[in-house]
Amino acid sequence: MGRRKKRKRDENEVADRPTDSSSESEDEEVGKYQPYKVPNYNRKYPENSNLSEYIVFLTHNKEDQHFTDKDRLALSQGLRKHGVSGVMHLKSINRYKVGITFDVSNNANVFLQNKKFLDELSLNASIPAISTEVTGVLSSVPLSLSNKKIFSLIGSSRNIIQVRRFMRRVKNDMGAVSYQPTQTVAVTFASTVLPEYVYLDHWRHEVNLYIAPVKQCLRCMRYGHIAKFCKNAEVCSICTENHSYRSCQTKNDDAKCANCNGNHVAISASCPIKQKKIEENKVKSRSVQYSDLFNENSFPSLSSKTIETQINNLTKSDIFLKLLTETILCVINNNSTKKQPINTGTVKENLISTLSKTLLKK
Repeated sequence: MGRRKKRKRDENEVADRPTDSSSESEDEEVGKYQPYKVPNYNRKYPENSNLSEYIVFLTHNKEDQHFTDKDRLALSQGLRKHGVSGVMHLKSINRYKVGITFDVSNNANVFLQNKKFLDELSLNASIPAISTEVTGVLSSVPLSLSNKKIFSLIGSSRNIIQVRRFMRRVKNDMGAVSYQPTQTVAVTFASTVLPEYVYLDHWRHEVNLYIAPVKQCLRCMRYGHIAKFCKNAEVCSICTENHSYRSCQTKNDDAKCANCNGNHVAISASCPIKQKKIEENKVKSRSVQYSDLFNENSFPSLSSKTIETQINNLTKSDIFLKLLTETILCVINNNSTKKQPINTGTVKENLISTLSKTLLKK
């Protein structure tokens, strides 16, 4: 069982166009490919999470309103006034978003439900999806299935919260744009661990890791935000001058990238800066998967390779943090009951013992 490939979303594939399907049946064509999300789902940190800190994002109810010094002062005063517990620190994420870091998951989850505080300051609270969710990609999904139907047919060891089919943007000879469904479907799980397989109407589908597309502003051509929130001057994607690309007279062969000054348009996939951003997205999207932890490459049989080799592979995964904690507790306990001294030798001995027991259970 080898390492599964990650799937990068095709540049021509875009998110589904939402339509008003409130009066339509599931089997009707219009609205068939609208993303389906579990009703009334709200993110929250799992109680058994082992993160060192828990961040909650705050934004204004008016999405285009940024945080001022007055807002930041009001936020600090509001936290004291309402006796919010477990706040470690506050941090500005960007002009439109502030983060509150909590010490434990329960304090963060309780704050998410603090309607009185949020309404008083006209704020929305949320937690980052990367802390509680992971998205995988299925291929060869029949076009006849709606997103809602796919959700009802999927069997998985992880709770599924959203199903969204990729739509391909198509332009005809007249310049009209339409969106056609593909056989690729994104499935979001309420977990930070991606399952290796799901079963769709009894058919087993491999789940590949979804890599989010690079966010690039089509107004200023910079990365990290979209035009809707851009306050920068407009930049032509062809020549870098301050006008729209629609009125640009420069030929594509003479194009100049606004980001790297290379001989290509600013939205080109060949831009080295864009390629770097793509690699960064891969790292951000990376999550621990069953195939990473327990495939034959990561854990060869004991007869072919030593336990030390397997331990080295294991320490590359997040599960090592939990095992390390167990080792520390074991060292402390042995020091108390067996009077075993605490030094590098005893720590190493207990670490190998704990990891070996874990591997032999597999």
